[in-house]
Order: sequence, then structure tokens, then C-alpha cells
Amino acid sequence: MTYRLILDENVEHEVLHRLENYGHDAEHVDFVPEFGKETADHPIARYSLDTDRVIVTYDDDFVLEVDEGLYRAVLYFDDATLSVEQVADIIHTVSQNYPQAELQGLEYVGEEWL
Repeated sequence: MTYRLILDENVEHEVLHRLENYGHDAEHVDFVPEFGKETADHPIARYSLDTDRVIVTYDDDFVLEVDEGLYRAVLYFDDATLSVEQVADIIHTVSQNYPQAELQGLEYVGEEWL
């Protein structure tokens, strides 16, 4: 199974390329014309709803400040020390176990998926 993803600004570009190599439909806010660095979280949340994309982030603002009903779903990594390979592998492993349609709200993901 593949996911439709939008990667937050704090996620390395290489994660995008690795996810695309796995066959996922991934975008990075740095390359979405209406976004870029320093884009606020609420427009990204709205974009995830409008385009049916799961947000990937290390940003705890999606935990603390953005209500779950404002976005499609979030894969939140609270361990920013994971390598780009690990992050991409974790997302891909999650996708092999849960169809995107089953993802709801905020999901904490990390090393337990490796």
C-alpha cells in the first residue's frame, strides 16, 4: 500500500526521495508552490484535508496547537535523531500494516516500527 504524504519543513528532503522510491506519493512543503519555509501549521493542516495527504513531522505544534479535526492525519516523530533511512523505513512499514484510510488524527511513530 502507498500513502499520499506531505512532509513538514523540518523533515529532510532525502526522506521525500526515499519515500518516492518506495512508491509513495510524497510532497515536501519546500516544493509546494503555495508553501515553503516558515509556512504556518494551519495552512499545512488544511492542505492535508484538501488533498487527502498525511502530514509527516517532527514538530510538536501538531501535538500541542493544531486540533486533530483540522488535518487528515499526522505521523509524528518525537525522536529527531532518527536517520533519514529510518524515518522513510518507518513510514513505509506503517503503510504496509495500515491502509491510509485507517489513519486518523495524530499517530506517534518511531523506532518500534523498525
